[in-house]
Amino acid sequence: MKTWLFLQTIAFESSGLYIIITQPMTSAMWLAFVTTHALACLSFAGLCWLVLPKKYKTPVTGSFTFLFIFNLLLPVAGMIGTSFSLLIALYLPRQKSNITWQECEKSDLPQSPGEILGTQFGSGALREILLHNQDPERRQLAVNAIRHLPRQHAVPLLQLALKDLTDDVRLLAYASLENIETQINESISLSKKQFEYKPSAAKAFDIAQQYWELCYLGIAEGILRSHYLEQAENYLNQSISIKITASANLLLGRVMLQQKRPTDALPALKAALDGGLLLKQVAPYLAEAAYIAGDYETAKQYISYFPEQKGNKLSQIKEYWG
Repeated sequence: MKTWLFLQTIAFESSGLYIIITQPMTSAMWLAFVTTHALACLSFAGLCWLVLPKKYKTPVTGSFTFLFIFNLLLPVAGMIGTSFSLLIALYLPRQKSNITWQECEKSDLPQSPGEILGTQFGSGALREILLHNQDPERRQLAVNAIRHLPRQHAVPLLQLALKDLTDDVRLLAYASLENIETQINESISLSKKQFEYKPSAAKAFDIAQQYWELCYLGIAEGILRSHYLEQAENYLNQSISIKITASANLLLGRVMLQQKRPTDALPALKAALDGGLLLKQVAPYLAEAAYIAGDYETAKQYISYFPEQKGNKLSQIKEYWG
């Protein structure tokens, strides 16, 4: 069948070319040329359709019509181009690799500050190593790398490492947490001496912030945490007595919320709002105070000021209460 169509195509197309070259082109000759060329294109389209892969044969009408019209509108050149296209596609196809994965070199964990964030070894990747990597040395390297993260990222991961089954990993994590706590306490001690020498609202606020950091990061627990919160409240009150600032009132309200004193926290938070802070900055803490106090209607009003950014915890709370 394919051979017959091939010979028929050559015969009809040769006849058309013979008419064009040797005969004077009258209307009858033009009609004879178009007819023989159309029959050649019909045969060639059938031949091409037969050699096409199955997935290109459907729809039959569309694929066959395209082959026929393409060759009809480009005498000789269309057939040559189609022939070369089919030959190249059928006999010189693009090579497909049987390898579905690519081996990569094992990357070393970063060992100096500034190398972690923004790389594949961010806090999430280091957490996965601590939880799922079976190699104790690898987990120990992860703890060593975590030490160079900012404190708010490092402390939760180090606390996770304290639960590791390997002694070396636990000891390194404990030593790292102890080092962070020591650094903060040394800074507090130095700031206290500076405050005693020259009292100022900014220095008292700085001391309170550092006590708050010990609690906020989760380093201090139990009685020690309560003591740090009392110290933070004490220095915030001293800061406000020297100079009233919105930031000091806001932090004082947050400290009181941690002490489960929503009634005392509300005046401080409202003072922070009156002091120039935006409502969206204070609204989460006002809502928390109202919720702890059992005033759910007021809490709902403040929740309505939460941001609507998707994926944000505050926006999820707003959607739940909306």
